[in-house]
Amino acid sequence: MTSIDTSSAPARTPAAEQLVEEFGSLMRVLHLYKAQSAMRSAHSLLFPVALHGPLRTTALAELVHADPSTTSRQVAELVAEGLVERQDDPADRRACLLAATAAGRATVSAMRAQRAQLLAQALSDWAPEEITAFTADLRRFREALAASALPSLPTPQTPQEQ
Repeated sequence: MTSIDTSSAPARTPAAEQLVEEFGSLMRVLHLYKAQSAMRSAHSLLFPVALHGPLRTTALAELVHADPSTTSRQVAELVAEGLVERQDDPADRRACLLAATAAGRATVSAMRAQRAQLLAQALSDWAPEEITAFTADLRRFREALAASALPSLPTPQTPQEQ
């Protein structure tokens, strides 16, 4: 876990305390949603494989900041389900590359559609300008959080930014 230097951090305001509570609540809601949805942890690997693949298991593990042995076990599940396939690495015949199959890409599309539907339902009574403002604030928050928590790493980008 990355440690954050709080020695020079400004004192928390009541508004910041409320944000800490809301952020924690949001993380719990997202965790519960993921736990009750059909998406298992292995399925989360489909997104980077579909977006960045074909790639080696070690590169995938680095990309998702996971232990290579855990990633390898999850990839084996995806291969068994027919969502990912192993291909010969033309640069090194001893290694293999991981690529999303048509079924894997369809699963990614279905998961994105499910996420979009969930957000549409959650925001159904919001005005378009409220959604636009919230999106801009959320992007600003994500960038500030990444810069604070991961100062030596590039800021993670959304798929639309890549």
